[in-house]
Amino acid sequence: MTNRISHIGILVHYADKAVTHWTEAFGFKKFEDRRIEVEGIRSVFISVGGSWDEMVIEIMEPLDKSNMENALSRRLAKVGEGFYHICLEVDDVEGSGRALSDRGMTVLMRDPTEAGASPRWLVHPKDANGVMVEAIKR
Repeated sequence: MTNRISHIGILVHYADKAVTHWTEAFGFKKFEDRRIEVEGIRSVFISVGGSWDEMVIEIMEPLDKSNMENALSRRLAKVGEGFYHICLEVDDVEGSGRALSDRGMTVLMRDPTEAGASPRWLVHPKDANGVMVEAIKR
């Protein structure tokens, strides 16, 4: 089902400040910066070599931190900064999501975040040892 780990997401108050910290302190390279309007977030992607060809960290900042309808804003207000999710690459998003649902897991199917991207799913943290799991097809 899983081909590899695509990235981990880290929720932060200020993406620019966090990216500066990760690049200066740990030597990561920033290679992509997106506003994902459908999710209400800004995501900045960093990795050791600066590409998707390796393990990636997604630095995530809610666009409107006061919007408590947004899950990330709520989490940031309630828990603070830190690990948010792990994202897996799979061959079949819909099929793997159905298989997990058939096992009794809470699977939330999501539309693509941008044109040309695949749909994706999220497994609720209560069904994955407290960790939100996302799956995409790259």
